[in-house]
Amino acid sequence: MKFIDFEIMEKYLAGKASPEEEHKVLMWLMLNLKSPSANDDFTALLDKVPLTEDQARKQRVKGRLDRIISETGVRKTRRRSTGIILGSLLAVACCVIAFLCLDISRLNKEINQTVTWTEVSTSYGEKQSVTLADGSVIWLNNDSKLIYPDSFRGGQRQVFVSGEVFAEIAKDEKRPFIVSSDSVNVVVKGTTFNFRSYPDMRNVELTLVEGSVDLDCITREGRRTMAVIPGETITVDMVSGKVGKYMCKTEGYVSWKARRALYFNDLTLEEIARELQREYGKKIVIMKSHLARTRHFASFVNDESLEEILNALCTHSGMKVHEKDSIIYINN
Repeated sequence: MKFIDFEIMEKYLAGKASPEEEHKVLMWLMLNLKSPSANDDFTALLDKVPLTEDQARKQRVKGRLDRIISETGVRKTRRRSTGIILGSLLAVACCVIAFLCLDISRLNKEINQTVTWTEVSTSYGEKQSVTLADGSVIWLNNDSKLIYPDSFRGGQRQVFVSGEVFAEIAKDEKRPFIVSSDSVNVVVKGTTFNFRSYPDMRNVELTLVEGSVDLDCITREGRRTMAVIPGETITVDMVSGKVGKYMCKTEGYVSWKARRALYFNDLTLEEIARELQREYGKKIVIMKSHLARTRHFASFVNDESLEEILNALCTHSGMKVHEKDSIIYINN
C-alpha cells in the first residue's frame, strides 16, 4: 500500500473534508482492501490517525477491520474480475468507516450521490484495455486494477489505478483528466503516457510519450508537484521523496500494450524480480540480501525470454542464475 495523505484522512474522520477528498478516501479504501498487506497496513493507519485515545475501543475497531478484510478475501490469489462495484463500495466502505466513528447517514448520502463505478483487474501475465465514456483508452498491464465511472460529471474526469497502465486521454480543455493512485495524481488535458504504481513498490514512475502532464504526489517528506515533458521519465520514491528524471526518444519508446516491453529505471534487483514474476508468472528467489539491493538501468523491447533478461542483468554484476524445481535462484 502506498503512503496515504493522513491530513485528508483526518479531515474526513472529522467530517471536514471536501466532496473530492471524501471520494478519494473511499476509492483509497477500495483499492487497498484488496492488498495482501491490508491487515498490517490498516493497523498502522489506526496508529497514525488520532481516531481515539480509548485503546480498548481502538482494539475493537482493529478486530472489526480484521473481520472485514478476511470476509472480502484480500488474502486470496488475485484474479481477473470485472463488475459494478457500487454495492461492494457501499458494503465495505460503510463497514470500515462506520467503525472509524463516522456519521453513517452522511456516508450513505455521499455514496448514493456517486455515479456507478466499475472495477477491472488483470492477473499475472494478462493485459486488458478499457474505453472510457469520453473516448479515452486505458490499457492495464499484468496484476493491475482500474476503477472508473460510467460517466464523467462536473469539472474534471478522474479514475483510480493500482499497478501499471498506459493511457491515451481524449482532449478536453475544459475538463482535466486525473489518474489517481493513493497519494499520487497525474493531471492531464489530453496526452499519451505510461504510469506505474504497484502497491509493493516504493517508487512510482511516469513516462510521457506526447502531450503535457503534471505529476502531483505526497511523500513522507512532503508534497511534490512537477511538470513533465515528452520523452521524460519521472520516478518518485514515496518514502524518501527522491525524484529521478531520465530522457528517452519518444520514437524509440515501445509500449508493452503493443508487444512485450520492460523498462527498469534505477530499480533494485528485488523490485525487478517482482516485475518479472508478474510478467512471466515464475517465482524468482534472490539468495543474498546485498544482491537484492543492487540497482539497475535496463530496457528489453525485443521480446526477450526471462532467461535472457536475467542473464543480461546478472552476468555483468558477477551474479549467477540457476533454476531448480521451477524456481529461479540468483546467487553470487
